[in-house]
Amino acid sequence: MTITQYPSKFSPAYNELVYVVTSSNQSQPNYKYICDIYAADGTTRLARIKRIPQPDGYGMFDLHRILENYVHYDIDAATVNFEKNSASGYPYIVKFGEEYGSDPTGPVQYLSLVTEEKRYVFNSVFDFPDFLNYNQTDWLIAASVQKKFLTNAPIVQSIRPGTNAWLHIMTDTNVVAKLVLKTYNSSGTLLSTYSLTNANTDMTNDANRFLRVPAGPANAGVAFSTTLDSSIGSYTLHLEDSGSNIISEIFTYNINTEITKYTWYRLHFLNKMGGFDSFDFRYLSRSKMNITRSNYKMQTGTENGGTWGYQSNERGYNQYNTLIQDTITINSDWINDDQATWLEELFTSPAVYLEHADKSLVAINIQTNSYEIQKKANDKLINIQLSFSYAYDRYRQRM
Repeated sequence: MTITQYPSKFSPAYNELVYVVTSSNQSQPNYKYICDIYAADGTTRLARIKRIPQPDGYGMFDLHRILENYVHYDIDAATVNFEKNSASGYPYIVKFGEEYGSDPTGPVQYLSLVTEEKRYVFNSVFDFPDFLNYNQTDWLIAASVQKKFLTNAPIVQSIRPGTNAWLHIMTDTNVVAKLVLKTYNSSGTLLSTYSLTNANTDMTNDANRFLRVPAGPANAGVAFSTTLDSSIGSYTLHLEDSGSNIISEIFTYNINTEITKYTWYRLHFLNKMGGFDSFDFRYLSRSKMNITRSNYKMQTGTENGGTWGYQSNERGYNQYNTLIQDTITINSDWINDDQATWLEELFTSPAVYLEHADKSLVAINIQTNSYEIQKKANDKLINIQLSFSYAYDRYRQRM
């Protein structure tokens, strides 16, 4: 038995994950290919799939609908170091076998004829045209080259002091030695340089291949023991190897201290690459409550000493349940074309959190069901409006 096609070592979990195999026994009666999917230990079987040969004799297996169930996401407002994204990636091993034969008791199985090397899925999805060109080396942090963090966000962003953000990393080597922070004044003059050491370099631990680092003024400030506020104009973040070579993109954050009369809403959303991106809505917002009341009818009046009487405060209908659903509509500042394209990932994200002033994260659901990617050439000035509800209901007392 031979594997003729296999996926990348690191593959997006929500795109096709195809293996193709062939065997010299494919003409045997009642022939089927067998694919066993195992956890990283090679002994815990997750699933077994059987396939009859294709018309040309090959066996094709797409594993992504099984393995996507083993990835999730990691988010923690308290991230102040290199932290493992243990839920964001999943290692697996595939073993192929076959069954055939005409015995009345059923075909004979020949298992584990070929065992594949350990591979990984990560919590990502690519649109079809992008998936056709997917190359894991674009996203794996490696030596001597500047590779991408797990985000499609613009590398220059505006950010408010006292807020959180993260950058997410995928690597297959122990090359990531440190995260480097550089602060600048409003004229662009370098003020200070700081570094944060990565202790998660042991590649025998699969979780060390998927990491996140603090990037916001609040959590990065704590991580680097400095203050990222109006005393500086901007700061940058990038990864370096042990030789102080830059091995990632350089993200620039411009400190935004503009005062607005409106409530400032900061949203963190699961992006297409499995990391969390962040964006501020700092203009007009409106809150609305949808209230659903449930009542039952009661008989009025009471009997007292053989007399039926009534009281003015009696209820003919009693409210036994009150359900409150909050919807908030928020508006952004003016944005550019790159931001408008990137923020499609916010509107379509299945996991979004609102950052409160105390840095806690509250789960919300996006209610806006359409999104127009505006362009300055067409619309001159661009801003976006979004409606969300909290991912929970509110109630009043039951009577």
